[in-house]
Order: sequence, then structure tokens, then C-alpha cells
Amino acid sequence: MENASTRYVASFFVEVFSDFLRFAVHQNNLAPEEVAIICVVAAESTRELRRDPFATRNFGTEAVVLPDAARPVVSIKFIHTSLGMSRETTRRKVAGLVERGFLKRGGRGVYLPAQVGEDDYTKEIRAFLLRKLSVLNAYLAKMPD
Repeated sequence: MENASTRYVASFFVEVFSDFLRFAVHQNNLAPEEVAIICVVAAESTRELRRDPFATRNFGTEAVVLPDAARPVVSIKFIHTSLGMSRETTRRKVAGLVERGFLKRGGRGVYLPAQVGEDDYTKEIRAFLLRKLSVLNAYLAKMPD
């Protein structure tokens, strides 16, 4: 690891993270804490797309969305402990995100609902991340050996 390009790669990820945070805050009129909550919930609600080859094949494209019924809910406790936020602040922020349609309640928590049609606020985020992926590929091509 001593000769690995860790600082180079870390610099890229910090750039992508800060660009994504600014994009999400300005694009959707969100506070940084709300972006963090949505990211935690989205990662948990869509984990089957990353872990299950069937889900990846059948629901991993723009054309077909992972159904809400297949999305696990995320508890307030998981969110607030993951982010180091107080339970009450997390509960209040989550309630606001549900009210504004960014998250949905289900079971004993919340989940990122399937994004389709005109209400799909994640389409521009996915396009943004794809552009960053092409930048990553360019960085990797220039990475020192």
C-alpha cells in the first residue's frame, strides 16, 4: 500500500462527494443533513440492486425500477446512529422529507420510493453520477503505476 495511489484516489472521491453534495443541495433545495439522510436511506433501500444478481439484471436499468415492495425500510435509529445525529433531529428531518415526497413511510421506518415519471427527482442525480463515473475512468487512466 505504500506505493499505492491512495492520495490520488482519495482526492477524486472527495471531489465527487463535495460536487454531489453541492448538486443535491442546490438542485432539490435540501439541507446537507437531509442529503445525508436520503443517501443513507437510498443505500439501504436499494441494496438488493447491488447484492442480488436477479435484482441487478431485472431492476438495475433506467427502464425498470425496483418495486417499493422490494425495498427494505430503514429505521430512525439506524439513520440517527449512522449519521451521529440526535434522535429527535433525525425524526423531525425525516418527517419533513416524507412530507415533501423525498421518502415514504413503510412498516417501522422509511424507504426511498421507486422514482418514475415526472416526480423522479433522482434522474438528474443519476445523470450527474454517470458523468462523474466517466471522469473517474479518465482519472484512473492517468493514475501513476
